[in-house]
Amino acid sequence: MPRAEHWSQLRAGLLVLAAVVAIAAAVLVFGRVGALHGDTTRLYMVTDKATGVLNGTEVWLAGQKVGLVRSVALRPPSSDTTERVAITMDVLNQYMQYIRRNSDVEIRPGGRLMGSPVVYITVGTTRSPAAASGDTLRARAQIEARSALSDASSLGDSLTEILATVSTIRTSFDTTLQDVAELRRRSERQAQAVHAALDRFSVRALASRGTISDLAHDSASLRAQTTHLRAVADSIGAAASGNGDIGRFRRDSTLILAARRTLASVTELRQRVLRYAGDSVEGATLAKQLDRTHAQLDSLVQDAKRHPLRYIAF
Repeated sequence: MPRAEHWSQLRAGLLVLAAVVAIAAAVLVFGRVGALHGDTTRLYMVTDKATGVLNGTEVWLAGQKVGLVRSVALRPPSSDTTERVAITMDVLNQYMQYIRRNSDVEIRPGGRLMGSPVVYITVGTTRSPAAASGDTLRARAQIEARSALSDASSLGDSLTEILATVSTIRTSFDTTLQDVAELRRRSERQAQAVHAALDRFSVRALASRGTISDLAHDSASLRAQTTHLRAVADSIGAAASGNGDIGRFRRDSTLILAARRTLASVTELRQRVLRYAGDSVEGATLAKQLDRTHAQLDSLVQDAKRHPLRYIAF
């Protein structure tokens, strides 16, 4: 059977909780958390706007907390438009010597971009007298301190637009890549189709008995005949340049007759080359080779006419 619980058993815990609450309250009250510790001097500030400034807003001097705002009030409508807002401040006495009547004062975020606004005072120059109790400081240049939150909001909107633009560009780029890939695939298929058609055309042309087949076979035949005639011409030239020692040729040597017959074959073959392949690069090459062979044999025949005894062996 469960044991019955009584409130008296919670007495120790309640006492401990009460002690903790009392200590925390004492720290807040006597420690004056957030309050100024020391004697203060009352100063005033006028500006056109005081966005975000409330009772308890910190007052900074050269980046250090030196006071607090006690009140923010609007001045009469007849006052200068640049001094429509009056701010009452309490500043610690030990820092009053650094605040001069020519000190610049403005409202701006404290510490970080997203920090709460503070009344920021700069150290004045010694040419100006020190500020005294009841003096009024005027915001320099009457520039409105822009809210860090509005800046961050504007920055966030800009980043959103940039991200949207980047996303659009990326989508367009991906679409372009897909189009390029598709174009490449089509080009490859078309190139393969063209190669296949050319291969089929070549096979049919060479296998047929028409003009294209004749030209293809004649081209190979012309190359072979040109090579053969050049070899014969080289042999005749080598035999004729042996210092009169023509060896196997007898007194009735047929050397000159062979040169003449070969010369006639070269002339005929050159005409065929010009007729069948004269417009092509290969035809021009064969014609040049035959021209050199023709000149070689013609020189030999003409020399034999002028000096017949040189080519007769006794």
